Amino acid sequence: MDSSGMKFHNRMKSHSFSYNIFSMNLKELNEGLKLIETPQVGLKLMSEENREAGHQAHREINRLFHNFIASAKTLIEHTRIFVDKHYKDTPLHQAYAQKIKSEYAEDELCRFIQDLRNYMLHQGLPHSQMSISFTRGEPDFESTISLETEKLISWSRWSAFSKSFLAKQSKNIKLSDLVTPYGEKINSLYEWLDAKFLKHHSGDLKALEKLQIEYQSLEQEKSNKSSQHDASGAGASA
Repeated sequence: MDSSGMKFHNRMKSHSFSYNIFSMNLKELNEGLKLIETPQVGLKLMSEENREAGHQAHREINRLFHNFIASAKTLIEHTRIFVDKHYKDTPLHQAYAQKIKSEYAEDELCRFIQDLRNYMLHQGLPHSQMSISFTRGEPDFESTISLETEKLISWSRWSAFSKSFLAKQSKNIKLSDLVTPYGEKINSLYEWLDAKFLKHHSGDLKALEKLQIEYQSLEQEKSNKSSQHDASGAGASA
């Protein structure tokens, strides 16, 4: 239990809670958006006879979106603290810092999601709308929940990266166009980081495996001796 390998396992188990919260929020939000964006479902929810159900569905997506944004920021901070605390001055720490700097720190979508958390903290939930749109000449229609770009731009505290991101958006930003690619970026980062952790602790894990085999062998030996003792005692009684 005091081995480096077991301590690593315990640390990872503790840290996994933050990632699990983010992952489950992402999963639930994606499932909700997929349902809303199913044209037949969206059309039904936005019909007059189902107005209350439509309002409730919209409120639920707002709740899930809030939880998703909040858990994303929590995961980012917990991971930064985790790596700083346990891997400072190691190649793993250097590799993580470089990864964040080169692929995430200046990524416009990532910065926008982080800034959106601050927006929600100080301004409240961003205004969103559930709508149906048709394209002329096309038989199909699209049902979506989206944010209004113009209302977001009016906030004065966006970072330069977020301002650039917003400037490239159309009138409305589909939530799924934010959630899906951001989720993929974060999942990719944590798959990469897990691989780095395993490589960094490969020696510790091998040593732990050896200790576990030795422990199991000792336990089996004790069990065998106990069985032999019980058998000899039974023979003497007979």
